[in-house]
This record gives sequence, structure tokens and C-alpha cells, in this order.
Amino acid sequence: MAELIFKCLFAVLAVIGAAEVFRLILLRVLRTERPGRMLLTLSFSGHDEQAELRLRNAIERAAWTSGGAQVVCIDRGADEETRRLLEMMCAENSNAILCTPEEFVEFWTD
Repeated sequence: MAELIFKCLFAVLAVIGAAEVFRLILLRVLRTERPGRMLLTLSFSGHDEQAELRLRNAIERAAWTSGGAQVVCIDRGADEETRRLLEMMCAENSNAILCTPEEFVEFWTD
């Protein structure tokens, strides 16, 4: 019984590994000389109980993308507590910034 479980586990891990190798090859083939910048945007308004979790998730996703991505938090009227939390987390992470919609327009056009 244990042997069957290990064989199934091995087969699942082999399929996952093959898919990852295929993904890496595909990313390498499709790579360009000037990849541009990738932005991951989050919008916050009002009181958001999951603001920290959402931002941490976005930062981790950005770190795992090939070439990296920058996380942009857009403050669309977040309350004081949420804003302070976002400011603290963006200060801790160099690839995350907090801006208003107007500042984002200026950031985007740069």
C-alpha cells in the first residue's frame, strides 16, 4: 500500500517538475532585450481588515515573477489605520510604493 502511495506521489511531482521545466524554457524563448517594467497594482479604500495580507501577498507574487515587478498601492480614500499600515509596509519593502490616484498618473507617465 505504501509503495503505491509513493509511486503516485512520485508521478505527481514528476508532472509538476516537467511543467516547471517547460515554463522556464518558454520564458527563456519569449524573453526580449527590453522587457519593460511590470507593475502589480492594488487599490485600497475605506477600512480594509486584510490590507496587510493583500500587500504581503502582492509583494511575494512580485518577487516570484521573472524579472521582478513593482507593487503599487493606490490609496483611494483608505482610513487612517489602513494608510499607516500601508506606509509602514511600503517603507520596509523597496519594491512597493504607496500613492494617490493623481500621483499614480504621474508615476505611470514617467
